[in-house]
Amino acid sequence: MTVHSTHHEIPESTGGAALLPIFAIATVIAIVAICVVVAAPSTIAMVVALATVIGFAAGITAMLSRLIGPEEH
Repeated sequence: MTVHSTHHEIPESTGGAALLPIFAIATVIAIVAICVVVAAPSTIAMVVALATVIGFAAGITAMLSRLIGPEEH
């Protein structure tokens, strides 16, 4: 007969838990930028959409670098 342990380890909260809403917002912003370009195809719309996506990607990168922290060896 086997003995079952009732002790359950609860994993510690990590920074990865914040990634899902961040990438969900990034997806929505990218889709809106693409829809603007499709709805009103012009050079200005393309530049604004591209700048929005690049700016948001830079913001996500900066936020994640602070969330993850420096890599220590």
